[in-house]
Amino acid sequence: MSWHELRITVPFEYVEPVSYLFERYGYGLSVETKPGEYAILRSYLPSLSRQRLAHIEVGIKLASSVAELGELQITPLGVDEDWRDSWKKHFTLLRVGEHLVIKPSWIEYDAKPGDVVIDIDPGLAFGTGYHPTTYSCLEALEELIRPGQVILDVGTGSGILTIAAAKLGAGHITAVDIDGHAVRAAQKNFRRTGISELVNTDSGSIPGSATRGRTYDVAVANISARGIRLVSPAIPDLLAPAGVFVASGIIVDQHDEAASAISDAGLAVDEIRQREDWITMLCRRR
Repeated sequence: MSWHELRITVPFEYVEPVSYLFERYGYGLSVETKPGEYAILRSYLPSLSRQRLAHIEVGIKLASSVAELGELQITPLGVDEDWRDSWKKHFTLLRVGEHLVIKPSWIEYDAKPGDVVIDIDPGLAFGTGYHPTTYSCLEALEELIRPGQVILDVGTGSGILTIAAAKLGAGHITAVDIDGHAVRAAQKNFRRTGISELVNTDSGSIPGSATRGRTYDVAVANISARGIRLVSPAIPDLLAPAGVFVASGIIVDQHDEAASAISDAGLAVDEIRQREDWITMLCRRR
């Protein structure tokens, strides 16, 4: 069977929706970030998958009506070339903070003393560490988490932040996401990385059954400015007295509205961190 590579360049804020199209209708997904404000996404399709390709093309056409996306490039691969290996070449070892190492499962790596290695198969673009907001959240978790703490991951996606929390010594993590498909994918990653016993997963938002009766030392939400506005009112009741809320997924020009919602919820923004055009805020109870 012959295959085709799909390739498109998109602004960072459109990585997530285009990634959804590629994951839903394509086979495999890679995200290559470039200096500036854009990323290159790739996926693969068998030559006969015309209906799948049509779904992707329609979705990209709709997105292109409101944003400047690159042209969808479709490149035939050799009959003997396997897409499963083709996309892997776009991922390398990624170091985050002082000790975290994001390692694609196919890369050989001898851990150095002090390394906290997260072995993950890249999937969702916001779940690999390559996106600025995921990177910033990983840095914050490394600084904040202490052994035995209880952590809340809102919008867990691929589960990479939950996996990092477990590897950093968290005693328990609650991971929630409104997308049931994301929850199932995250659970698969939790099983593969051997942390399932530490994690309670739930499909939904907060507050909900998964968080009932619990308070958290650190709550992290790597979602969007709108998502932060929606979940902020629930956060103060879920935080321990000295707890920290890490709010991320916020584009720079939407920072004020997200910060206002956090303040209205009774939280103080202690620190604002910017990476490229994305904002992460560290917040505490007043």
